[in-house]
Amino acid sequence: MSRAVLQQQPRLFRRAAVIGPSRRLARRWRTSTAGTCRRERGQAVKTSSRLWPTRYFSVPSSSPDDSEDAQPGTYSEADHEHAVISAFDLFSIGIGPSSSHTVGPMRAGGIFVTDLIEAGLLENVGMIRISIYGSLALTGEGHMTPSALLLGLEGANVETVDTSYVPTRFERIKKEKKLFLGHRLPQGKARQIDFDYDRDFKWEWGKKLPMHSNGMRFMAFDNEGNMLATNDLFSVGGGFVVNGALSTAATTAAAVQAAKDTSNTKELQSESSGGHPADLAENMFYKEIRRANAAGDRRTGPEVKSHASDPADEPMTLEGAHSSQSGSLSSMEPATGDADAEVTNTKTAERQPRYPFHDAQSLLALCNKHNLTIAQLVYENEKSHGYTDDEIFRKVMRIWEVMDDSILEGVQAPLDAILPGSLKLHRRAPGLYRRLTRGLYPSHARVDDTVQGEQQLSSQNGSDGEAPPLEPVTSTPATLDRKRPINKRRPQRIHGAIYHPIMPCLPRRTTFPAMDYLTMYAIAVNETNAAGGRVVTAPTNGAAGIIPAVLKYTIEFISDDTERDIMTFLLTAAAIGMLYKRGATISAAEGGCMAEVGVACSMAAGAFAACMGASPEAIEQAAEIGIEHNLGLTCDPIGGLVQAPCIERNALGAVKAISSANLALSSKTGTQKVRLDDAIRAMRLTAKGMRNEFKETSLSGLATSVPLNIPVSVPDC
Repeated sequence: MSRAVLQQQPRLFRRAAVIGPSRRLARRWRTSTAGTCRRERGQAVKTSSRLWPTRYFSVPSSSPDDSEDAQPGTYSEADHEHAVISAFDLFSIGIGPSSSHTVGPMRAGGIFVTDLIEAGLLENVGMIRISIYGSLALTGEGHMTPSALLLGLEGANVETVDTSYVPTRFERIKKEKKLFLGHRLPQGKARQIDFDYDRDFKWEWGKKLPMHSNGMRFMAFDNEGNMLATNDLFSVGGGFVVNGALSTAATTAAAVQAAKDTSNTKELQSESSGGHPADLAENMFYKEIRRANAAGDRRTGPEVKSHASDPADEPMTLEGAHSSQSGSLSSMEPATGDADAEVTNTKTAERQPRYPFHDAQSLLALCNKHNLTIAQLVYENEKSHGYTDDEIFRKVMRIWEVMDDSILEGVQAPLDAILPGSLKLHRRAPGLYRRLTRGLYPSHARVDDTVQGEQQLSSQNGSDGEAPPLEPVTSTPATLDRKRPINKRRPQRIHGAIYHPIMPCLPRRTTFPAMDYLTMYAIAVNETNAAGGRVVTAPTNGAAGIIPAVLKYTIEFISDDTERDIMTFLLTAAAIGMLYKRGATISAAEGGCMAEVGVACSMAAGAFAACMGASPEAIEQAAEIGIEHNLGLTCDPIGGLVQAPCIERNALGAVKAISSANLALSSKTGTQKVRLDDAIRAMRLTAKGMRNEFKETSLSGLATSVPLNIPVSVPDC
């Protein structure tokens, strides 16, 4: 093979999985000569003369029927060419303002308590200590991370919890210094403990856990201060959580000593070091609270055994845990799994997707081979996950219902409403909605400035913090008032000298109805998200407005079959999102706003093209255009809030998605020089090369350039 051909092949820069279930070891692979694929710091491994496509590599596999693409002695993702996740993992219902800083931490808290229950340790817990690192620590206050973590420990379900209950309960926890572990979990076990927020909640500014920037460390102690269990969990974008291996007291002492002996390689990453967290094989992340409920390809870490104390082992004390904060505990040996883990893996292995795909090229090949649209292919894969036709339909329609409700909540807000947080940003969606509906009869268009049926939490709640039953929200439509006074147009004020060779222009505004509606829909969703309301992670909360805006416009102004187009749109968008989740990232802490707004724009562009009857190749082209012109987009929220520039970026992302789709529909398929797989690969490389301060930290960019003197979560020293 010629040298020119070799130079055109992409580097195999995916990371490898380490032997053992508790953690991953980053290894970089690259192509060398035609007959060798070698590691940068390892011994050369002989392969065939074929150059393999970019895939994840991990430990050797003993699969009986290796495919022709498999390399001898390695496990290849090609052996399990699945679409990574279910569409209902990618689109999940949560609360604002952030999927990685709010939704993920709430799930992480629930996971830790559930693991304690299954290990038989919850009844012995007397104290919980939480530490958050990296991006979570830097913007945690603005992203409401502390309240999400504590409510998660209490067992709150991020999909159903009353959004107004979260901040109220958070303030009660801080005031009463009591935490009710697991009282909302279905297992029926709960324990109330003392919790001093100022003492037991640690902000580790300037430090990162080795695996990912959004790291959380949970430690449980008994009443004597002996550590019972600890675990590191990571919120990796879109509400996905990496569940580490729960280490119990029986394994902690030896593991801590091992961590000290190898501290030179286990040090926490410093912000000043400039090192980026290891790239992740994100197909291993899941959104289940119990490990046993997670499908094998979305699961990491072993099952948790019931706690059995060993008198020979010295339990770790609270003081010892505090002194070990500078070293990573991710190397602790996990509680060993039993035969139930093998049974679970066997069951989940039987539920592999019917049409597995690992990149855009294989996705298009499957669509052409089986004469299926992208949405139809994803639909069939969902059925192979165990869902019935009725379940898939109801789940998709539920997702759309929440999306539509988030738009409605945004436009119904009072005109003079201000979003929470130090930025004091005014809502714009209500005013935009009234401008667009001007001229319609009030009974159809007018929305009361006060939201009817507002729910108030009772101050007589019990110690368990249960929210009272919600009353049904009722609203009285505005009456038709034909005697309404007519607004008089005021004379326009002109800026500039009238007697001048260049006359000043009169104030005017060009009307683009599609653009105006897309903007209004997207802003409405993201203002709902910024206020902590209920939204759909699509694929994240920071970019939650783009897909609902484009879908709402499609339904209201284009569609002739609403149910068909909702199914087509969301399932097509899900397929595209899976490619980014597997091939790059949807975490702003790893890829900046490119990983959120850029991915959402690409998903919406491809989905809109699908609803316009485009071929799979045209859909791929629309998705590629959508991401290509968002490469390098930074995440630098002002004040650590998901407001500026996030809200406006969603509006522009929705407009860009429609433009990308129309450009693809007007082009001849197969003539483009950049394919979607190329753009996804470029996105991953761009994310690796971005400076850390432009990745959801509020340490640079707009966050530091706007002279508003808004405090960010940084230490006082």
